[in-house]
Amino acid sequence: MTHTFFILQQDVYKAKHEPITVEEVDENNVSSPALQRLIDSAQGVAIGVAATYHRPNCTLSSLAFATLTRALVVHFFAAKKQNRQHRKKKGQAKHPPVSPGRTLIQDQILCNPDIQLYGYRIDRIALGLYLDLSLRINAAVDILSVSDSKRRYLEATMDALGGEHLLQKQNVKVLFAHREGDATTKDVALQAWAAYRTVAFPHMVSKFACIPRIATDTMPDVYLNALAKISRDAEILESSKPRRVVNTVKNDLGISRDGNLNLECTRFRTRIMKNRDQVIHIETQNAGRKSTITGRARQIDGRQAYINVKGAVHASSKVLRVTTIGKEDLTAAEAYRESVVLMALQGTITLTHHPFFCSIWAPSLKISWPPLTGDASSTPFVYDPSGTLNHSQYEAVERILSQADRDRVLLIQGPPGTGKTTVVAASVDSIVRTGHEDRTVWLVAQSNVAVKNIAEKLDKVGFREFKLLVSKDFHYDWHEHLYQRLEHCFIRSDMLICGPVATERLLLDAHTDTKTRVILCTLIPVETVIFDEAMAPFGQDDLGKLQSVFEFPHLRKWAHFLDTQYRMPLVIGTFISRHVYDQKLMTVHAINSRAACRFLDVKKGKEEKLGKSWANPQEISVVIHLARIYHGQGKQFRVITPYDGQRSAIEKQLELAKLPWENKCFNVDSFQGKQFLDVVGESD
Repeated sequence: MTHTFFILQQDVYKAKHEPITVEEVDENNVSSPALQRLIDSAQGVAIGVAATYHRPNCTLSSLAFATLTRALVVHFFAAKKQNRQHRKKKGQAKHPPVSPGRTLIQDQILCNPDIQLYGYRIDRIALGLYLDLSLRINAAVDILSVSDSKRRYLEATMDALGGEHLLQKQNVKVLFAHREGDATTKDVALQAWAAYRTVAFPHMVSKFACIPRIATDTMPDVYLNALAKISRDAEILESSKPRRVVNTVKNDLGISRDGNLNLECTRFRTRIMKNRDQVIHIETQNAGRKSTITGRARQIDGRQAYINVKGAVHASSKVLRVTTIGKEDLTAAEAYRESVVLMALQGTITLTHHPFFCSIWAPSLKISWPPLTGDASSTPFVYDPSGTLNHSQYEAVERILSQADRDRVLLIQGPPGTGKTTVVAASVDSIVRTGHEDRTVWLVAQSNVAVKNIAEKLDKVGFREFKLLVSKDFHYDWHEHLYQRLEHCFIRSDMLICGPVATERLLLDAHTDTKTRVILCTLIPVETVIFDEAMAPFGQDDLGKLQSVFEFPHLRKWAHFLDTQYRMPLVIGTFISRHVYDQKLMTVHAINSRAACRFLDVKKGKEEKLGKSWANPQEISVVIHLARIYHGQGKQFRVITPYDGQRSAIEKQLELAKLPWENKCFNVDSFQGKQFLDVVGESD
């Protein structure tokens, strides 16, 4: 890249400002004079900073520094992939080498004690600098931290820039809403300029003075590595979220008196959701004439979506297609994770003081666990009066109950059918029956269905002293039938908004009128937490590098293996034992016939892209043929497939073939933990 200059006129603020001279270089052409020109143009110690990122890996691609009249944009080269074996031999660090241009930037600006940097989402910038460029930062201020609004909301950005009354709102919205890789040099320069401009407003000075500074130059590598990994994985997952979703709805529509629409969703996964930044496009047809109207979801009530629309809709119109445009909001867990990383960078919390964090992310640090509740006499022991636990299950329960530091974070690896839920149920029963009366247990899984399965197992073994927390969005009007046998312990999320006293009453055991010591949920201050991670971590399909806790070598070292499975027939269990578990998995099952598992090679099968998923039309034809045979013989069947696109297509073809189709086809993760006599499975 050649060294270029251009003039930029801001359109963020309503008031007129002087033109901005923008200097654009790549990292090999960064010079001390260029950096000094920028510093000399600053009025005081502040400099605005912004960044752009590559898609899809979210690596930092350019930095912009700005004052009121000048901006410097530096583009960085992507790191070359190194041979892992060579890197190991040479003992090189995982981070890319630091070029002379990067060193100049760090010395003269990033870590200059006489300069304070102000930026939008500067937590992300700080970690990107460390992870992608091997650079540190000192005295950086996250301008969004002055706002009480959610960080991703437009209101937070306008608060950070001085207030809506000063701004051209639509321009601000566009400037700070770019997708990864879409921001131009002009955009990033203007973002940095806006961050600098807001610092100069008198009414903002005291607000920024209260914000803790981010200084990665004083943080140890082990801490930054963990924060950077957590943050980057989250960014990649977020960037992979679709910006366009086709919603599955009935083709009839209802029209309210005020002219707005009522649509009924038919599939939970593609239901319409209420998100403030999403727009609903509704394609309709009336008397052969097609038209498209837009609107926003005003209210969601189970399957019913109430849409505020622009334009008139005829009552006899039929819905052809409904599409949601725009990325969905962060979940509560995603927003909380982002806030924890920010607080850790700002120094308001120290995660290395938390032994659970260190056990997973920083095992090289000294880990000091607090004592458990009660004394040695209250240590729980295995309660198994019926003797149903096999040897490996019994040892697993012993280790869960153990107070040894080695077992405070414990992995239990159990192939399908080895009794993981049995171990969970026995552990909970043992803690409640034989442990200290104040000891509490939370059972946590990655989905509402996984939590329900654990609850049913507890109920089946006669343990009912627990409460099951379920999201209203998942339960109401969609999955109420799944919880019929669990009504005695059921608490829906919308029941928890009546204040602490009412909530405490909900958590009382109905039979004993004492506090419930066992909570099951997908959410997470408790003493014992049992996580059920039956499948790969959420998002691994989109982010191949996303690790399961079972892939952390220091955790696997002390993992406990459940070595006997009871779910799969012998031929399947033996195959999996040989090819997956180094023949360590034993099988106990009544079906010994080799005919229990058969492979059918669909020779002309070919995968085709279907939206963001995949489908295989030839395999679909074979599945429908097999389903017709099973149905003709009066047999029940289920179909499992790894791809959601394939699942939807099979379901549709079953319906067209007038075969049973509801509750017949599943993705692998949604079928996890279920048993059925006849299953048609597809490989990817």
